[in-house]
Amino acid sequence: MSWVQATLLARGLCRAWGGICGAALTGTSISQVPHQLPQGLHCSAAAHSSEQSLVSSPPEPRQRPTKALVPYEDLFGQAPTGERDKASFLQAVQKFGEHSVRKRGHVDFIYLALRKMREYGVERDLAVYNQLLDIFPKEVFRPRNIIQRIFVHYPRQQECGIAVLEQMENHGVMPNKETEFLLIQIFGRKSYPMLKLLRLKLWFPRFMNINPFPVPRDLSQDPVELATFGLRHMEPDLSARVTVYQVPSPKDSTGAADPPQPHIVELTCCPRRRGKWKRRQRSGTSITRCSWTWSIR
Repeated sequence: MSWVQATLLARGLCRAWGGICGAALTGTSISQVPHQLPQGLHCSAAAHSSEQSLVSSPPEPRQRPTKALVPYEDLFGQAPTGERDKASFLQAVQKFGEHSVRKRGHVDFIYLALRKMREYGVERDLAVYNQLLDIFPKEVFRPRNIIQRIFVHYPRQQECGIAVLEQMENHGVMPNKETEFLLIQIFGRKSYPMLKLLRLKLWFPRFMNINPFPVPRDLSQDPVELATFGLRHMEPDLSARVTVYQVPSPKDSTGAADPPQPHIVELTCCPRRRGKWKRRQRSGTSITRCSWTWSIR
């Protein structure tokens, strides 16, 4: 109740009480006093109406049409063909950029994309990693003064950038000039993701050829080729010779439905070692034959 309504109510009560007291002094019965409501009460009741209110009510805010939030999981399941390949993965990244112009929620989307890369077979593609880094807003997370450089400026975004570089390191992906340009444009030179990039550029070329017997990344599924490759790595001598023997199929074979023919892969060492073995056989020295398991990757 406002002070105006309180004043009017008090004035009406005083007038009504004065009429009752005057009737008692003149000897008039109270029933003959005209039933007259206090004016303050009438004003108080009128104050509650929307038409005669003294204080206007604030206008109601406009209700904007709410845009439904699309879960990030659905962006990776909207491929028209349903195949999980590089094209569908890049299409999901493009849909996120179209859905959120201000790149809202980009950190959560990048973490989800890093987990989905193995399913789409793009965990060793440098162009895909550059596309993920391109999602970050530009010129926003760069430190502007010495205080922001001392303290970690936008720590969650910097941790996300480091996670992208760490996954590149785990899969042996070497960053290029475009990766460096994106990190400078996003975080600046004095940032932790840029420090991680400099360490990758320093140590990756040094450890790239550290193995004298390199193993290819994608191995063949043929058991004969795997056995040949394993024997080549067991014998460092380049003059060693690998021979593959194929056991003939039995006479009662019925055709293509029979199991494949077994193979025997033999490693023949250099002539100097073969001469030693022949001399041992002539002298009666026993040769021990053993079997072991050798794993590649």
